[in-house]
Amino acid sequence: MRLLFVSIITLIAFLGALLFFIRGYAKSPTALSRVAASPSADWVKSAVVYEMFVRDFTPEGTFIAAEKKLPEIKALGATVIWLMPIHPIGKEKRKGEWGSPYAVQDYYAVSPDFGTKDDFKRFVAAAHAQGLKVIIDMVANHTAWDNALIKSHPEWYTKDSTGNIISPNPDWLDVADLNYDSPELRKYMTEMMTLWIKECDIDGYRCDVSELIPIDFWRTLVPELKKVKPSLLMISEGTAPAHHIGAFDLTYAWNTYDAMVDISRGKKPATALDDALELEAKIFPQGALRMRFNTNHDKNAYDGTPVELYGVQGAKATAVLAFTMGGYGSLQNVPMIYNGDEVGGEKRLTLFEKIPVDWQGKHAAEFRDLYRKLIALRKSTPAMTEGEMAKLKTSSDETVFAFMRKTKESQVIVAVNFGTQEFTGFVKTDAGKMLTDYFDPSKQLLTKDGNLKLVLKPLEYRVFSVSAAKK
Repeated sequence: MRLLFVSIITLIAFLGALLFFIRGYAKSPTALSRVAASPSADWVKSAVVYEMFVRDFTPEGTFIAAEKKLPEIKALGATVIWLMPIHPIGKEKRKGEWGSPYAVQDYYAVSPDFGTKDDFKRFVAAAHAQGLKVIIDMVANHTAWDNALIKSHPEWYTKDSTGNIISPNPDWLDVADLNYDSPELRKYMTEMMTLWIKECDIDGYRCDVSELIPIDFWRTLVPELKKVKPSLLMISEGTAPAHHIGAFDLTYAWNTYDAMVDISRGKKPATALDDALELEAKIFPQGALRMRFNTNHDKNAYDGTPVELYGVQGAKATAVLAFTMGGYGSLQNVPMIYNGDEVGGEKRLTLFEKIPVDWQGKHAAEFRDLYRKLIALRKSTPAMTEGEMAKLKTSSDETVFAFMRKTKESQVIVAVNFGTQEFTGFVKTDAGKMLTDYFDPSKQLLTKDGNLKLVLKPLEYRVFSVSAAKK
């Protein structure tokens, strides 16, 4: 039995260890950074993940209504749809009118608010017909209080010293914590997750609070799932480097998100991104894929939308970075979009109520254009999915973050001014190169002496394709 006290202490210890590494105290590479991450399916490395909250994606909030908008996701260029939890939501201790989708009442059913299981199967089939993959959110750490498992298998839950089932933490009072000391629970979860793949032909899972579940469960589960579909995508919400060994394909890049927020608020210099990427390379396995973003459902709901956090121009700049930052060493990125990002949405989408995305907002056209171009760049340029990433020195590293990504076939330079003042200076790069502005190809610059001279307004960004200068 896991006591509440032990659970809290364990969580505090884990978070402390995580911050120790991510915030800059890892001075030398760890043992994990010297081994290779477990291989992913080829399609995963070039993926663009689109997170969809079915409740808010359309006014109807159903699979049928969402299916009608699949061509728009395809036109945007995304390749994977991640559906937030699709299961019925618990009513006991529910938060808000609609409740959190992370309070699962029945793992084998779909929410009647969204439609039927047949509706879901048709959604998956329609997505596949568009060339899109579909993964679903799996909340394996806890259940709603009125999940039938509480009565049928109370021994599968974490209890306090008096024998009462408890929540994972004091903020999550609408859910009950599962205890993975139970072999029977592990078998149940494995069979249930296998069935969704077999029955509905889904392409993988995004696993909620995955670090709160023992890693040996994931390392046992994933091979079983891949017996059914070898090309599965498994996303860990966590940031544990060990999750890349025998378990997950992607981990959350909370480190670069936090750095962008701190820089944009003036709490840290632009070099904080460089620091985050350097430390990441010291602790993650070789070839690890990091999922980068400038928001997600949690951050949208609690921190604010990208437009709210960074302003319109800052939301664009951070989107550019989420798509173009790979990783130092052998690390690479897979970008993620949360529904509404691509139209510059300004409404927070709370987890407990229904707030449909405003698809016709005042910034919709310009953001759609930006995201389409960023995805097109990723698809057309090998450097964006395979290229090494190197920091470029600027004449103001405290305010400007610049880097190059390159392969033998392509080179791209990205520069973003996080400062509150206009930047007039240089980015140090190779001499004798012709740089073409990706967003305005009519603009070209020549690096005669190896100095790229730039003028950047606050939060302005530039993306250049690099070629040899004509003689």
